[in-house]
Amino acid sequence: MSTSPATHESYLVVGGCGFLGRHIVEQLLGRGETQVSVFDIVQRHFDSNVTFYIGDLSKPEDVENALHKSKATVIIHTASPTHGMGRAIYEKVNVTGTRTLLDAALSSSSSVRKVVYTSSGGVIYSGSEDIVNVDERIDYPAQPLDAYNETKVAAEKMVLAANGEEGLLTCAIRPAGIFGPGDRQMINGFYEVVKNGQTKWQIGNNSNLGDFTYVGNVAHAHLLAADKLGTKYPYSSLRDPIKSIDISLGEHRIPTSQARPIGPNTNPSEEDLAVARKFESGQVDESDLRPVLRTKMDHFSAQSSLADEEDESGSGVSAGGIDIAGQAYFITNGEPIYFWDFARTIWRQLGHVPAYVIVLPTALGLILATLAELFSKFSGKEPGFTRFRVSQATQQRFYDIEKARRLLGYEPVVGLDDGMNRWTSWYRGELEKQREVQENEKTK
Repeated sequence: MSTSPATHESYLVVGGCGFLGRHIVEQLLGRGETQVSVFDIVQRHFDSNVTFYIGDLSKPEDVENALHKSKATVIIHTASPTHGMGRAIYEKVNVTGTRTLLDAALSSSSSVRKVVYTSSGGVIYSGSEDIVNVDERIDYPAQPLDAYNETKVAAEKMVLAANGEEGLLTCAIRPAGIFGPGDRQMINGFYEVVKNGQTKWQIGNNSNLGDFTYVGNVAHAHLLAADKLGTKYPYSSLRDPIKSIDISLGEHRIPTSQARPIGPNTNPSEEDLAVARKFESGQVDESDLRPVLRTKMDHFSAQSSLADEEDESGSGVSAGGIDIAGQAYFITNGEPIYFWDFARTIWRQLGHVPAYVIVLPTALGLILATLAELFSKFSGKEPGFTRFRVSQATQQRFYDIEKARRLLGYEPVVGLDDGMNRWTSWYRGELEKQREVQENEKTK
């Protein structure tokens, strides 16, 4: 699926047996790379043209062995525990593991020249505000949402700070809502709701847009970043217009009983209109409104007006253009969608359409989730219903990807419709395999 040509560097994909890592490996091989290695805690794939190194990312000897034997010049670091695990494992992999990897890459015996790190769109999210088309100027929150995002922030800071050390070039990719074949987290959550007969419930009014990103597009962005590290984006090109993303063709409508076009709400509620009026007027008293993270104006305006000057502020601008290295990039499909429309589309493709919908106010959902979390503390069981899930279903979370489109040349290759079809088609195949295994066990 990658649209970029082979570079014939030596690649080490850390976490290459995982969901995203596997797609990156396949794209590297697909574009003709011949030196591809994987470092992971367990081997799940057995390609004859890929070298696998099994080890613990937090152990220097394991990492150094992989770098030495692979002779890697490019590291793509995707390894990370999934959501819903404890702080200890996040600290071990995201913080200690990333530090160990950078130390090994910076050692005198290393051949590594580039490091691309898989961060997360959640690194700017505290959980208390909507994220409305924000770009990379938004700073990290004083208090990250949870231990996962807190350790992702720490790892991203380390990776970006290492840029320029011993000639190393680094950057961070911030994907939002990765989905697609191979995912065993998000799709299982949607399917469990169907199995438990809970699809009739909706929390919030479904006016919140969110970004979901096809995994192949995220993998493509990583390859583009690795290819572009060490180059500059010319100031003069900032004045060139970029086209709107229209990869989902025609007047796109989600096939649900409450179908509507993708994009901003064409019939905003009074609350939405009040938010818009306050934002436009610049008023700061937002006690009666939900806080919103939003960036105003063109984030490249300063650079485009200083096309022939060198910026000494350390903002990533240097003589000749904007450095690709040392920066973070949001990556999405560029097609934000209403959360419950996304969910119902997945359910429909899995063969289920809710007969009716019961809408619960967001405030009530948060109260119920709080009670569920309290109960889980006493029962010792993981809560299936949490405040985080309520915020995911009710808050706006979509990003401006102009920076990646301009500096990396990123464009989504697979549209939202096509991506969801590929995702659910793969998952239906997995469910069929499970049923066959169960049937075989019964006949034994």
